[in-house]
Amino acid sequence: MDPSAILRKPFDGELLSEEDAAALLRLPREARPPVYEAADRLNREINGLRVSYVFNRNINFTNACEAACGFCAYSVRPGAPEAFIMSPEEVVRLAGDPPGLDEVCMVGGLNPEVTFDYLLDLFAAVAEAHPHIHIHALSPMEVDYYAGRAGLSVREAFGKLVEAGYGSLCGTAAEILVDEVRQTICPGKLPTARWLQVVRTAHEMGLRSTSTILFGHIERPEHVARHLRVLRDLQRASRRRGQETGGFTEYIPLVFVPYNTPLGHARGIKEMIPKEDVFLHYAVARLFFGRLIPNVQSSWCKLGLDVATEAFSYGVNDLGGTLLAENITRSAGGRYGQSLTLSEMADAIRRAGRVPVRRDTLYHYLDTTIQTR
Repeated sequence: MDPSAILRKPFDGELLSEEDAAALLRLPREARPPVYEAADRLNREINGLRVSYVFNRNINFTNACEAACGFCAYSVRPGAPEAFIMSPEEVVRLAGDPPGLDEVCMVGGLNPEVTFDYLLDLFAAVAEAHPHIHIHALSPMEVDYYAGRAGLSVREAFGKLVEAGYGSLCGTAAEILVDEVRQTICPGKLPTARWLQVVRTAHEMGLRSTSTILFGHIERPEHVARHLRVLRDLQRASRRRGQETGGFTEYIPLVFVPYNTPLGHARGIKEMIPKEDVFLHYAVARLFFGRLIPNVQSSWCKLGLDVATEAFSYGVNDLGGTLLAENITRSAGGRYGQSLTLSEMADAIRRAGRVPVRRDTLYHYLDTTIQTR
């Protein structure tokens, strides 16, 4: 394997192969600097010095879920005393606090007490009260689950959701799109083929989605490389259908936070993977996706703001959102808070030597005047 030959490919108009990605992910630390340099160069060619961020709030409308994933410390079993379902009125209030949000990100889980009609009422209430807010909501798993319980096809479900004010699909519940890994870390979730079918349907209907991965647990480089290839294949298919930007807006690598999770305890995983391994993942993803998925995001709530902004030198061009109420990482033992202000995000980007640009969910750049809240 010649890393230099692999690293020339994105600049020669070639795509890295799945085997190329796995080979780069196996490199020892002393051999990684050329990968970092190539990823930074490619990112600058695509995005310049811009680093984007979004003014958003996370809203978990329920905390009850049947899936019982090994990496989740937030959910409770349906029917547990501490289980809750938010009313549409509660969600509308949160979506207006603080004023001026550009996005609400709404996910819950697989709760048999939640109906599809409830979801329609929820989104319609938010859309009516806050018509300027983009509703970024539901994982492919949730869409499949609630559509099935309502006797709807996925396509029919998306149609009804859009009528209610729904804006785009969360690319979560992907974890690792390799079934042998999924059977260990999240056996209650959709198999890879079904996850892809739901996302493909959304893209065919003109809906955009994010794309994610959960890494730093039991996966191997070849699993990550296959996951990247599966996502890129889906993005290329969207473009072949005439969607110039493709279906995916961004790639969000999510680092496994093990501290309070069943998977961490069962596997003896006491710490998150080192930041150097996170940076390698960012760099390889940037080189693998190139312009097909032009936005790669780092997660400040998992890594801390200093490490998340350091990642801008490794192919990252987005810092994610203000979040305001991040619960999943916090429950798993995350140590870096639940909320940032717009000013904090912009200032951190500037300190890293980049240009902060506020965006919306679909990566339209907005007025960069920084608000204080």
